[in-house]
Amino acid sequence: MPVISREYKEFLKEEELSRSLSFYERLCLIAEKFAVFPMTKGVENSYNEAISFSHLNVKPKGAYSLAFLSVLGIILAFVGFTILINSFSFASVVLSLLLAGIAFYFVVSYPTHHATVFRINASSEMVLATIYMSIAMHISPNLENAVRFAARNLKGSLATDLRVLLWEVYTRKYEKIEDALDYFIKKWERDSKEFTESIYLIKNSTAESQEKRERFLDEAVTVMLDGTKEKMRDYSRQLKEPVTILNAMGILLPIIGLVFFPIMTIFLPGLIKPLFLILGYNVFLPLIVFLFMNSYLESRPYSFHQPDLSIHPDFIVTKLYERPYTIPLLLSLPLIGLGLAGILGETEVFSFPALMYSMLVTLGILLGIISYSYLSVKRKLKIRDEITAIETEFSEALFQLGNMLLRGIPFETALKKTKNEIKNLKISQFFNKISYNIETFGMTFENAVFDKQSGAINYYPSNIIASIMHVVVETSKKGMQSASKSMIIVSKYLKDMHEVDEELKSLLEEVSSTMNIQAVLLAPLSAGVVVTIATVMTRLLVTLGKTFSQVYSNIGIPLGSPNEVGTSALSSIANISSILPIHFFQLVVGVYLVEIVTIIAITLSTITNGEETLLKRFSIAKTLLYSGAVYFITLLFTYYMFTSVISLDKLLT
Repeated sequence: MPVISREYKEFLKEEELSRSLSFYERLCLIAEKFAVFPMTKGVENSYNEAISFSHLNVKPKGAYSLAFLSVLGIILAFVGFTILINSFSFASVVLSLLLAGIAFYFVVSYPTHHATVFRINASSEMVLATIYMSIAMHISPNLENAVRFAARNLKGSLATDLRVLLWEVYTRKYEKIEDALDYFIKKWERDSKEFTESIYLIKNSTAESQEKRERFLDEAVTVMLDGTKEKMRDYSRQLKEPVTILNAMGILLPIIGLVFFPIMTIFLPGLIKPLFLILGYNVFLPLIVFLFMNSYLESRPYSFHQPDLSIHPDFIVTKLYERPYTIPLLLSLPLIGLGLAGILGETEVFSFPALMYSMLVTLGILLGIISYSYLSVKRKLKIRDEITAIETEFSEALFQLGNMLLRGIPFETALKKTKNEIKNLKISQFFNKISYNIETFGMTFENAVFDKQSGAINYYPSNIIASIMHVVVETSKKGMQSASKSMIIVSKYLKDMHEVDEELKSLLEEVSSTMNIQAVLLAPLSAGVVVTIATVMTRLLVTLGKTFSQVYSNIGIPLGSPNEVGTSALSSIANISSILPIHFFQLVVGVYLVEIVTIIAITLSTITNGEETLLKRFSIAKTLLYSGAVYFITLLFTYYMFTSVISLDKLLT
């Protein structure tokens, strides 16, 4: 039995820690014990593939049973609740079945969805994995060391896959690392042909001479980068259609359709209920839009690299007033409370003060989400920007230092000259710290970078920089010529990677600008105008209703019920109590706007920046701020314009 290395011990420890089951995995375990529902062979195979691919700790029968138990639980809970509040009807049964159907879809497809998320997270590491393995092979042509180097320095799904690969070689599931990589290539071939081609080139480079091996490794990185660019070009073209559909079906048509709701509630009082409007616009429609856009996000071929902030010394917040939920609660709760107090006791269908109170509720919701989204990432975003900047500049600094060492300049002299060459860049402080540690404390190059107390890497905690500096330190032990060569190779790869990232973002610029206009202009503008039109129509209908009631009362003719033939239309107009009060109507529109803009902001951030929570929250805060301002300004301005130009009271007298 071979001796277990430090990396394998770390892997075993990580595996032990990761054995704690997630909430979903626990539910599957319970569902498997209580009931087992038969499944087709096709479903079982699909589950097995997804579970194996993403290392999900469940069995197919447990996942399948959980879906049916979820349906049963939701139907019983919803029907029981409606009976409890004495609102049981055929509509409530239909609604419970609809909710159960949605729940079934989510739960039954969770394993495949989890595998899709696993693939997306892995896609953000594929370029880096190729670069790491190529760098390691340039330094030492040992395939197992190259895989280990990539697994150690990656942090996401692909790192898990590579660690499992190493473990399976150690446990003799595979005789050698080449066999394990053959399985790995087969696993990822369907999702990323360029990545598997790159791994294949790296694997085959071990059998070549040094000069040919270096060409193979360079070709592996080029294939990965070029393939990524080509896939993203196709993806950016494919996104134009769903963005157009989102604009039409998710924003303009639903919001414009709301204009007719006050009239429909009058003439079809038995069919059109306010509850349907609330559920339709605030629950089902946003859910449909989210699922629609998410289906396209899950098909994207590449996700951008995400800096790791967890090891930065400024990452922890301790003071209560610095907690991200303190200020949002202080901002939103008083506004929501004041707004609800003003509208809950209101019986009038139209009341301008009640409308203003309902706008306070919408404002409170907006400010709460905006302030939480911004404050929860404010400090982290600053750290993230610093790390991103130094990662971008690192390749240039490394190239400068490598060139000087290649010319035979002593290391300390080369370090000083490099500092002067890059003094206007943020990364210069990193090299200043290394130089300071060497000169002041007499540290070795390795300690100057990685010392736990004073190492330069502590102040610039970037995974990319740390992993590359490990390579530079190790090669420097073989001599400065080896170190300079590794620096130049690494700087070239990093520069190519950053150029590809920038090119991909420019490819997505047209789609992202269209979505941004939808979120900050079209959606709030349409919503504000619709609320104004609905308000004016409601005022008109209220005035007409009072006029008809007075006329019929004066001539002594009973108006009748809304269901009576002949007078049904006039009775409906007179019976204005069935109209959804305009303050509740504004709340429905306001909440829908918040939901749809949030979905667009998340989608926009995911398209342009990848699965990065910080930038998603910042995008939500920024987009909602602009969108909310446009909505309230549009609503108040158009309302003032309509009411000042058209006097409804004079119009009807």
